[in-house]
Amino acid sequence: MTYYLLLEDDSEKDVYFDSNVLGEESFGKFYPENGFKALMNIKDRNPKLLEKITVKKETGEVIQLDEFIEVISNLKIQKNA
Repeated sequence: MTYYLLLEDDSEKDVYFDSNVLGEESFGKFYPENGFKALMNIKDRNPKLLEKITVKKETGEVIQLDEFIEVISNLKIQKNA
């Protein structure tokens, strides 16, 4: 399952930019992408924006950020080589 980062003004087209791809869940692991790095930067630099973020699954379902965090908290984060 691939997850995408959506900011308040992002459209459907924006989710497919590399910077919006949070990462992929597969076989009990989460493989972070550039969108995950962007999310961590937002958390560190402008945490007030976090409440305006939603996450879109590859199925089209939109979930809240806290739901996404709950999902990945049960997965092993796989660092890039």
